[in-house]
Amino acid sequence: MFALGAYQTRRHLRARVAPDFVLPELSGQRISLADYRGKKVLLHFFATWCGVCQLELPSLRGLARRLGPNEALIAVVEDSTDAEAVRGFAREHALNYPVLLGSPEVFRAYRVSAFPTNYFVNGDGTIAGSTVGLSTRLGMATHLWLTDAGGAPGP
Repeated sequence: MFALGAYQTRRHLRARVAPDFVLPELSGQRISLADYRGKKVLLHFFATWCGVCQLELPSLRGLARRLGPNEALIAVVEDSTDAEAVRGFAREHALNYPVLLGSPEVFRAYRVSAFPTNYFVNGDGTIAGSTVGLSTRLGMATHLWLTDAGGAPGP
């Protein structure tokens, strides 16, 4: 299992500052990754048409409900050309965390080539790790726990 995960993330960014971005949230508010400095961030890249992404939604909702004050979950959707359709998807699936309308530039910057892709970002903006494919709430919570709100990876 570890070998598969390592293979799937071999081209991902590691141990460097996460590329900043400014993207619109479904409400229209523009959100920057830099707004979350000082917090552990799960940056979740997904697509509404992705079956595995849909299977992961209950885990993400559960994780979002249990986030601490120094933790954040931000989702970035790939199929962002129809904001109204994404809003409908978010309502239908009761997404209780920020959903940003992604851009090709952001997906390229993070080397996202499959969905879902998760990046775990330390509080100082450096990348602590990444995963590809279905994750459980426990798996995501563990990765987030190992991420540092202050900076260096892991506790």
